[in-house]
Amino acid sequence: MKSVLLILMVMLAKPALAQTPPEPVEQPVINSAATTRQLENRIDRNMVSMTGLVEAMSNNLGQLHFLRTLCFGGDDQKWRIAASNMMQIEAPNDVSYRRQLIRAFNAGYHDQKNRYTTCTTEVALNVAALSENGRHLATMLGDPYRER
Repeated sequence: MKSVLLILMVMLAKPALAQTPPEPVEQPVINSAATTRQLENRIDRNMVSMTGLVEAMSNNLGQLHFLRTLCFGGDDQKWRIAASNMMQIEAPNDVSYRRQLIRAFNAGYHDQKNRYTTCTTEVALNVAALSENGRHLATMLGDPYRER
């Protein structure tokens, strides 16, 4: 009986012993401060071309939407839903303005789609910069004295 148990233990342990840990994937070294500064400057240049805060937010949400689907899968619609809700509030009956906001969202989406193909550390830094930009835009949009 002891020999049967010993043989069983050896047979069961063999696959575990045969497994080797996966080779570590070498990540590129990213100077996060410099990369973040570059991303923020690009975001600032992009926002200057917008005609208003809502359009800038729509573009920002489009960029975030692409990056989120890149990292979490196509079923993740968090930022598309947020953009749709914003458009319902900001342009409920203005078809022309709504189209302008949709164009801004799509431009932001395609801007990131042309830049990234895989979820990387740089994508995470870009998401952080875009999130901070979105926070600033939301604060400005929430100002009760802002121009419409």
